[in-house]
Amino acid sequence: MKRLILLAVLALFCAMPAFLQDERNCDTASLKATIRAQLQEIEDDPISAFNEIIQLSLGGLFGCSDDRQTFSGQAGAQPVLGPLALHEGFYIVKLTTEGSARVEAVSLESCGKDLISILFNTAAGQAINGAENLIQAEADCTVYLEVSKISASWTLEIDRVQ
Repeated sequence: MKRLILLAVLALFCAMPAFLQDERNCDTASLKATIRAQLQEIEDDPISAFNEIIQLSLGGLFGCSDDRQTFSGQAGAQPVLGPLALHEGFYIVKLTTEGSARVEAVSLESCGKDLISILFNTAAGQAINGAENLIQAEADCTVYLEVSKISASWTLEIDRVQ
């Protein structure tokens, strides 16, 4: 069981460079070294080590998150996008599709009213040129986006307003 958990944490660690693209407050070398040190501590104190790895991962997710995120998919897909680390501020969310789509935001913490609601519920043809929505993250938080009722290929872009 410990090996399975260790492999899951290691997989998260290996996937982290894909998430770490902004150079703002992002020291990936230090983060990598600290996570490796915590991996060595798993045998002695697994709960403490896992908690620290989770905190380091969340810190890296927020500290290294990009101000622009783009997702896409095909008809019939019902993905849940996330976790998305949003800093406090305003974002423009743009959905482009020839078909129908529904996008609902679900926050795991207090992000504000914009991020616990339906962002888009479009019929076929309404978002051909892109439907946009201005949202506000009232604090740094983690959000998931549930995409459903997809009838054509789609693209979802999230841009932070500077």
